[in-house]
Amino acid sequence: SLGTPALHHCCMNEHFVDKHQSELIKRVSNVEPILDELLRQNVIQQESYDEIKTLSTAEEKMRELISGPLKSSGVQGKDIFCEILIKNDPLLIQDLKTMDAEVSKSW
Repeated sequence: SLGTPALHHCCMNEHFVDKHQSELIKRVSNVEPILDELLRQNVIQQESYDEIKTLSTAEEKMRELISGPLKSSGVQGKDIFCEILIKNDPLLIQDLKTMDAEVSKSW
């Protein structure tokens, strides 16, 4: 499947989502399609979905999503979240991976 190679980048020692939490919170602007897909794949429940959708800014929605349902969904939920992000915001993911590569080069 197409999603698999990208996931290897997601799941080094520290999960991609954890490592880039603050960047994701700041930079993901279109949260709704991500929420829809997470709900469809049972990563989040309807209750969490409804709660997050009531928040007013994308930043608040992402913060709540990452610190709440995604945290409790573990690695599998975060992997699915990464796959959805790759589809919805490939340039952001590419940019974060580039940052990772530059950090590892500077060591």
